[in-house]
Amino acid sequence: MRRTPWARATVLSFCATLTFATPASATPDPGKPATPTKPVTPAKPVTPAKRPIPQEIREAREAERYWTPERIRTAVPVDAAGGAQDRSRSAPRPPGGRQKRSLQEPSHLIDEGMATVGVFLIRNDKDEATPNQFCTAASVASPTKSLAVTAAHCLKNAAGRNIAFVPGYRAGAASAAGQVGETPYGIFPVKPGKIWIDGRYLRTTPDDDVDFAFLRVGPNAQGQLLEDATGRGNVLTKVNSADLARKNVTAAGYPGGQKTPLRCTNNTTAFQSRFMEIKCDGFRAGVSGGPFLENFDGTRGNLVGVIGGYKTGGAYDHTSYTSQFDDDVFRLYQQAVNDAPPDAPNPLGDPETWQHAKAMTAGRFHTASVRNNTSDLVVRWSDGEVSLYPGNGAYGFGKDIQLVGRNSTWQHADVITAGNFTGKNTYDLFVRWSDGELTLYEDVNETNKLRNEIQIRPKNSTWPHAQALTAGRFSANARTDDLVVRWSDGEVTLYTDVDTKGLHAEKQLLARNTTWPYARDIVAGDFTATSATSRQDLLVRWADGEVSAYDDIATRGFKAEHRLRPAKSWWRVATMTTAGTFGGDGRQNDLVTGWFDGKLTLNADTTSTSLARERILVPMPGR
Repeated sequence: MRRTPWARATVLSFCATLTFATPASATPDPGKPATPTKPVTPAKPVTPAKRPIPQEIREAREAERYWTPERIRTAVPVDAAGGAQDRSRSAPRPPGGRQKRSLQEPSHLIDEGMATVGVFLIRNDKDEATPNQFCTAASVASPTKSLAVTAAHCLKNAAGRNIAFVPGYRAGAASAAGQVGETPYGIFPVKPGKIWIDGRYLRTTPDDDVDFAFLRVGPNAQGQLLEDATGRGNVLTKVNSADLARKNVTAAGYPGGQKTPLRCTNNTTAFQSRFMEIKCDGFRAGVSGGPFLENFDGTRGNLVGVIGGYKTGGAYDHTSYTSQFDDDVFRLYQQAVNDAPPDAPNPLGDPETWQHAKAMTAGRFHTASVRNNTSDLVVRWSDGEVSLYPGNGAYGFGKDIQLVGRNSTWQHADVITAGNFTGKNTYDLFVRWSDGELTLYEDVNETNKLRNEIQIRPKNSTWPHAQALTAGRFSANARTDDLVVRWSDGEVTLYTDVDTKGLHAEKQLLARNTTWPYARDIVAGDFTATSATSRQDLLVRWADGEVSAYDDIATRGFKAEHRLRPAKSWWRVATMTTAGTFGGDGRQNDLVTGWFDGKLTLNADTTSTSLARERILVPMPGR
């Protein structure tokens, strides 16, 4: 898959704009018949239901003024407008007469509507080509009396737009085009910032295991909370992977065009051991987010899924899917109940992006990082883009800053390292190009970026053999301006006091040999737990997975070797490693490592005798 920087930036920008809310817990009503398989016990403390305030009622009245019957009638399905899976295609029925329950079941229009199921409306008030849109949503029983659930993919293009829930919406008995629709319980605006989506769905490639979202709505124009108006919502119910095949599950949704709810009851089957599948006729675009209900009494039931997940709910209108309602959905639900902060999009992006990282180094680049003595990451991508990720001093990173956009030149930057070669506190970037040219970029930060270029060596036939570089503080000089080079024939050399005038004193640390050509990464850092000098150490990741640390190589050479990981360890599938000061004790001993599958990890406070506990910065695909 080709990495597209514009897509990555767009998704992160969207995620930064769209804020999310926290779901509420289910509280069964003893006067109602639906008995949950596994009722929810909400975490404490629970946010109590609050009396409506005038501002919320004003917002509800404004929503009613905007959402006229005509606007609701002409809203188009998110699936159709947003490029999600087109569910309008229909495959032929299996041959034969009457079908068993395991095949398609006929669906029925519910002209009178369903109190706990409604249309989830997304308003276009930006004068854009995108029309008003809708999905299906369902109310969820909770102490807040104000929660609804829908599919996460329904919110993909909802950034910055007003959203409202209309439970029990009905177009009338004839469902004729142009007929005035009814909102029997009113219109409930979704409260700003109160949408909860699992962070894994916010990636460039969303995780379809978590295609669900909770929303908290305000009161209607009469000041009623959602469950005060409609009665108790559907009870959120856990589904184990072994129990995806279930009896008598009712699916409901609003197909595009008619805006009259469609309902069908059938047995479900397990699909890929992580989705629930139901076969019901006529579930075309618009039904996304509609509930899967057990013990349905005609109004409400136990909520075991919402239409979404596999192919955003299904490729054909006779088969629908839901992501499994396991602990992940309950985690989001508890966030909504307790009004906890929603999942934030990972500023580092997703593993699909990091599979295209080709080179990485650490240093103090950003103005705030120089001030706080914190390291940042600089990454060169396969398409030539170069990004700066500012460190936050707490083993995390901020949103990337583009130092240079996609281009063909930087695709030839084979090796990069960072150091203070000019003595101005802000770090400089040292680059070895594929043709042997050496370039120094002075004072790289969010403003200068890569504008200050200084050529250290022109194109030549020697330096293409420099397979690995690391800048460090190896000599008595207190600056990080020394360069260790591992050559293709195994020789290792040290250049001290490198500056804008070039490379100076050269010292051979190892002669040509057959071992060191297998040193994949060499990394400078403060790995000696109690160092008597200011000189730095060297960490090496070998091709076979061994990881070694060498104390004070400038004076001791490679005599003091410490094995941190043995040969054939998982480190053989790492792709790059760098070290910086990303948090903790202020020493340059925190390792950031990229892996073949796009995972990115951090080992904080590494010493020459111990690789510290691994922190996940970007999880592996599917996690």
